[in-house]
Order: sequence, then C-alpha cells, then structure tokens
Amino acid sequence: MTMQIRLAELEQMRTLLERHSAVAVIGPPGMGGEEMLAALEAEAEGPVIRVPIGQAEDARPYSGLEIIFSALRALEPTSFGSVLLDSRLRQDSGENMAAALTIADEVTSLIAGLVLEHPTLAIVPDADVMDRPSQLVLGHLLRRIAGSRLRFAVSTGELNPSSLLAGMPSIVLKRVSERRMADLADRLTGGRTAAGVAATAVRTASGRPAALCGIIERLPRNQLEGDQALDLPLRVESNAEDMVKTAVNGLSEGAEELLDLMSLAPLSPRPVVLGASQDSWEWFSELESRGVVERDGTFSRCSEELIRAIRYGQSTADARLSGHTLLAQRCEGLYPELHHWHRSFFEATDDTPLTLFDDACHLVQEGMVWAGIEFAERALALGPDAEGTSTLLNDLAEALLDRGQITFALRYLDHASRSGSVKETLRARALRIWAEFLTHQSVPLRLRNQWSSSEIAEAPMEVAQLQLVLGLCHALRRETAEAQELLETACSLGAHFDRRSRELSRFLGILLDCGRGLGESAIAAFQRLDATGEVDPISLLLLSRGLMMTEEYDSALATLDCLDDGGGRGEAWDIQSLCVRAEIAIRRGDIGLAIALIDKCASAGDSEQMIRRDRLLILRCWSLLAQGRASDAEVVESELTAHAMASQNRSLLAELNALQGNYLLRVGLPAEAVRHLHRCEELASNELNPNIIRYEPDLIEALLATGRREHAGMLVQVFHGKVERAPSRWAELALERSRFLLLPAEGRLEAMGRLLGSWRPEDSQFEKGVTLLVMARRLAESGADAAAAERSRLAAGIFREVGSDHLAAAARLAPVDAPEQPARSSLLDVLTPDEREVVGLVREGLKNREIAGQIFVSLRTVELRLTSVYRKLDVSSRTELIARLTRGSELPAA
Repeated sequence: MTMQIRLAELEQMRTLLERHSAVAVIGPPGMGGEEMLAALEAEAEGPVIRVPIGQAEDARPYSGLEIIFSALRALEPTSFGSVLLDSRLRQDSGENMAAALTIADEVTSLIAGLVLEHPTLAIVPDADVMDRPSQLVLGHLLRRIAGSRLRFAVSTGELNPSSLLAGMPSIVLKRVSERRMADLADRLTGGRTAAGVAATAVRTASGRPAALCGIIERLPRNQLEGDQALDLPLRVESNAEDMVKTAVNGLSEGAEELLDLMSLAPLSPRPVVLGASQDSWEWFSELESRGVVERDGTFSRCSEELIRAIRYGQSTADARLSGHTLLAQRCEGLYPELHHWHRSFFEATDDTPLTLFDDACHLVQEGMVWAGIEFAERALALGPDAEGTSTLLNDLAEALLDRGQITFALRYLDHASRSGSVKETLRARALRIWAEFLTHQSVPLRLRNQWSSSEIAEAPMEVAQLQLVLGLCHALRRETAEAQELLETACSLGAHFDRRSRELSRFLGILLDCGRGLGESAIAAFQRLDATGEVDPISLLLLSRGLMMTEEYDSALATLDCLDDGGGRGEAWDIQSLCVRAEIAIRRGDIGLAIALIDKCASAGDSEQMIRRDRLLILRCWSLLAQGRASDAEVVESELTAHAMASQNRSLLAELNALQGNYLLRVGLPAEAVRHLHRCEELASNELNPNIIRYEPDLIEALLATGRREHAGMLVQVFHGKVERAPSRWAELALERSRFLLLPAEGRLEAMGRLLGSWRPEDSQFEKGVTLLVMARRLAESGADAAAAERSRLAAGIFREVGSDHLAAAARLAPVDAPEQPARSSLLDVLTPDEREVVGLVREGLKNREIAGQIFVSLRTVELRLTSVYRKLDVSSRTELIARLTRGSELPAA
C-alpha cells in the first residue's frame, strides 16, 4: 500500500536501471525505499539476487564486498571464485586509496566481462552500512556499469556530497507532503476515518509513508471512526525507532532524559522544563543542534511528532507520572494551561475537562493549534459528557475554523451536535454550514428544513444566526435572491439578535446593496469603522467586497488592512483577504500586482483543505490567461469546472466563461469568444449589475467582429439599461467604447477623441489600453493605417506599464501593422510556427486527437490553432484547407 504514494519515483528507478544498469534509492527508513526495492524484485523478469548486508558489515575492510561476491557466485562460480582477487581483499587494509581504486577497477572489469543468459538484478539494501573500502568499490562500480546485463539496485540512508557512494544514478526520497499523505491515509482506511483522525496520523508520521501505515494499523476502531478520543501521542510500530535513529542515536544521557520529559506535553516552556541547571541548557543545545527539538517563542517542542511518539511510547508509566508531577509543580502560577495539562494525569476532577477545553480554545486562538487539539482530545478522554462541554466545543470549533483547520472543527462540531441543548445544536449546525462552505462552497439545498418551529420558539437567536450564515454563503456565491430572502427571514427575529447577529445582518445587507450598485451604506460603514471599535472579521470581509464592487478601491484596501491587523485572526481570513486584494488589483487594471498576489495565493493550495477553492481557482485561471499561458490554464479550467458543477455554482461557471471569452477575443478568435460569452450571459442572466462579472463589452465587441451588428446593437441598449440601474465608472467608459464600435467609419475619429479626452487620472490605465487597441483595429479596417499603428503602439506601452507583457506583445503584433510588412509569397507564411505544425499533420491525414498526442498539447489547443488557421486562410473545413494548400501558395489580393 505504501508504494501507491511512490509510483512516480518507482518509474524513475525503472528508467535509471534500464539506462545505467544501476540505481540507488536514497532516504531515511520509513520513506518507502525498501518497498521500492521489493517492487523491482517482484517485477524482475530474470534472476534476482538479494545481498544480505547487515549493521555488522563494517567490522573489517572489504567485508561488505566479500558478501556481495558470495551472493554473486550463484551466477558464475568461476569468475567470482578468483583466488587472486579474494586474496587481495584479505590482504589489503583498505587505507591505501590507490590500492582500493585498483581493486575497484578490477571488480568493474570483472562485472563487465560477465556473460549472462538473462538480465539479472542484484539488490543491495543498506549499502551505506558496509565498511568504507567496500563502499568505495561499490560506488566506483555503480557509476561505470552502464550496459551490463547484471544490474544493481541499492538503498542507502541520506548521503552527503563527499560520501563514497555519492554520484550514483539515484532517486532521493523526500518527505511526502501532507496532502499526499492524507490521500494515502484515506486509501489505507477506505475513507472510514473520522474528521481529524487522518490528519493526526499524518502529522505523527512526519512525512514517512511506512510510519503512517503502522500508525493506522494500530489505531483502535472506535478511535478511527471518531467514537472515542484519540490517545496522543499516537502509538507507533516497534520498528519506528529505526526511522529516527540518525537523529537520536548517540545522545548523552542527560539529553535523552530531557527529551523524555518534553515528550509528555505538546509544548514545553523552556524555563520550566530546563529548570535552573546549566547542564539542562547544554542538553537542550545538543537536542536543538541535531534538529530533534525546536523553539516557538518561550516554548519548545519536538521537531517531529514521530520522535515524540517514539520516546513517549518507550517511557514507563511510572516515569511518565513522575515527569507530569514535576512539570505540574514547576508550571503552577507561571503557565496555567500547562499546569492544568500535567495535573490532569494524576489529579483530575470533574471540572478538569471543562478547564482543558477552555485552555484548548485559548491555545488555538493564540496560534498554537496542535497543542489546542491535544488538550481537547485529553478533555474528551476525561469527560466527553460533562455539563457545558457543548458550548466549549463550539467555541473551539469556531477558533479552529478561523485557523483553517476544517477537519478538526468538524470533529468537535460532531461532538457538540450530540448535546441535548437546542441552542448549542443549532450553533453547531450553523458552524458546520460555514465550514463546508469554506472548503466546498456548497450550501444546503432545502433551506427551510434547516430549522423547525419548535427550534424557533426555544432558541430564536440561534435560528436567526443560522439563517444569517446561510444568507452569507448564498451572498458569497452571488445568489442574491436567496441571500435577500434569508436576510429578511432572519430580521423578522431581529428582536432576539445579539451583537454579532445584529452586526452580521447589517454588513450582509450592505454587501447585497453594493451588488445592486448602491454603495452609500458601504461608504458610511467604512467611515464609522474607527468609531465602532472591534468589528468581526466576517463583517470586515463583507464590507471590503462591497466597497470593491462599487469601485471604492482605496476604502476596500483600508478595510482589508483592518482585517489583517486584527491580532492574528487566522489563516482562513488571511486567504480570503489576499483573494480580495488580488481581485481589486484585477479590477484596477494593475496586472503585474494581481499576478504577484495570485502567486502568493497559490501557496494556499498546498494545505490539506483549501479555503475558498472557488476564488483561488478562478484567480489562478485569470493569471495564466493574462500571461498568455492558455495551455497551462486548461488544467485549472477543468478543475474549476468540476468544482463549480459539484457545488452547483452557476456564477462561478459564468466567471470562467467570461475569462475564456475575453482571452479568445484578445488573441483574435472572436467567433470562439462569442460562444463562451454567450454561455456567460446565460449563466449570469439574473445578474443585473454589469460591474460584477464584466462580460457585456467583450460580447458586444466579439459580435461586431463576427459581423453580427444588429445583435451587438441590441446588447448595447441592454447594457445601457444596466448601467443606469447600477452606475459605475468602469461601466460608463465600457459603454462609450461599445457605442464607438457601432459608429460608421467617418464618425469614429471624433468619438474616439471625446472618449479618450474623458479619461481621468484615477481611471484604469489597463482599460485605456484596451480601448486604444480596439480603436486601432477599427481604424485599420477603415484604412487609417498610420493612426491605427500609433494607437497600437500607445496601447502596447500602457500594457507594459501595468505588467501585461502578453497583451503588449499582442498589440505590437496586431493586424494593423500588416500593411507595413513585405508581401508574403506563401500561404503558410501568414501562420505561426505552431499553426504550421498543425497544418502539416492535417495534410498527413491525422485527426485532431492524434495531432494532440503527436505534439504533446491538449485537444482544445489543437482546435484553437486550427480555428485560427481557418480564419487566416479564409476556409471553413479541413477539406477546404487541404484544397487551398494544394491549389497553390499565392496569397489572395489585399
């Protein structure tokens, strides 16, 4: 099962073995190296010889090499029974480098001279534990053995560049990412693990697949399925000690005692655990220099949870009790949370679970998430049904949501929902809806079934909060009607609002107003921010989005500054703030800044559970298309489409089609652009504010470019009506540009001057560049080539200034420059190299899918290139294309 996570590395090993006749897998125990050797052994077609190297093989020079010879004598007893070479090995001390290299050359020649009937695989595990002369000979051999039918596959621990085995064809096994380890955990358990359990096992395994397998195998079923609290640190296999032996072997006795003491808690205050002894500080320095422990402010912890789990499991019950007692005494009055923790192991009371839950919430809020989780698990183990537990569990879940720890938040919400309290059950339900929205952007389908009349009577405030959370999720999905209905339903219970509910209802209303183009309430709320004191992060997020929609960009950024400066609100808010900042940069036309912010957002995709995946994907897609990387964007587009379909998010699909249509229009494929923009129009039919998705001007331009003037004129009237209902500066300028496109040729110059003259310094320079480029193309159509070239150069300059190198290049290569180019004599000269490559394969009779496989691009890329070819050569099918090329190469007259 471990091999499922190392399939790519295994394929690389096969390639190296085929090419070099030797391969080494390098990495500490537990990374999967032995399993990879076993996989090579299982699939070998010829004989396999496993060389038994052990820890004692460094006793005398060449002892390891003698063992290799002994194993290989099964192949050709005569050659490997050479008395001369055997005697040399016994006589040489291994200290004479020249003599050792001579032996290495002889061994290499001996291997090269073997005549084998079948390819044979020799497996040498733990080659780095052999004596040094044997390592020198083996390394010399494996660097020069290419072409031999005797192939070597060896494993070693981590090697430094000066190692005698360095330089072999090798695969270095690095620690596996948390996301891939989580996938492995899911496969190992068939998806049966409760929320948070797999994440705990992954953290304990510390990037080692073999350790993860052992941990999960030892987890009791009731803990695996979430019915019982986890025993932390988790139990590990007895052989797990080998996985960390490099770090802990040879520690002084004092350092080992200190490590055992630190293993008793998820974190340890250094002044407490070290005491006043100078020796303790030396022992701590010893552990720190080896990377066994690490500092976190005043606290320290084991740098790997696996090391802690191993040391904890090796301690006796009496040693643990003695350590807890000592540390509880030292923490009293200084570190109350740690005092409560250690005391719970020898003097727990009925109030201890509640105290530990409260401490857990405080630790999470302070950013010490894993310590808080361990405190919570300890509390659940001591008293899962204690009075008041559900309230504290909901508090803890909310703090974990802020930190982006969704799985653990869901774990504690499961426990809170079992409470007999209607109020806490409703609160847990609302928090669960928010958690699922953060990860999947999904909302319950049947809104009315989320609460009952009896719940309204017994807990009206909690029902109102649930309704507001549902409305919030719909508003962030741009489902305005549903959000408005839920807001009004919640406000009918407004007499029962607490401060947070009242604030959420107000800012949710502000966001909905801004979505309709009404920004007065948002501006007023922003002006009152300093006077209102502490504002909940969700309110700040809603206000920033509302201000962005109404183009109050500076105020929106200032609001985000308040959100970011809120004293470590947590990763979930950091990610959402960064997404809004990137969207503001896009709307302002600051392309370079937007791309940089989106690259920063991309690091959020490394986490096990991505926060606001919808925004991260749409921003990544925008960034790739803005850089002209359409092929790279296809993977993201597919992922985004699948995500939107799974969450039934029509608005997200509309945004995607708007992006695709804009890109296709700018690269000169208006017919393809129309298809995507029409799809956007269909999906966003309920969106009355043109400033939200911003697709209408592109659709008007694409329709005119494809000769559909009447349709474009009708759409300009519709666009005008929307701008009147929801005015914005961007929409006014875009509307004027659309009207300009409909004017006859003789009126364009004057209209163009008026439009450019109306541009203000604060208006988007990027949009000005787009306007100039559109004007250049229309001027070229009317024969004003010099004026068109000038507008094109101005547009390219603006695009460069705002960081859009892709559009700057497109402007420089715009068709307006075509009349200045010398006449071409071949049809193919008007095509790009990529397009000529596709045409050549079409002439050979290949179909689109076959062409995609031949040139290693996607099917969609082939279709786009072929569409561009049809447009440039004025043909409409493959048959016409081939006929045109067959008739001759002369271009039609201009």
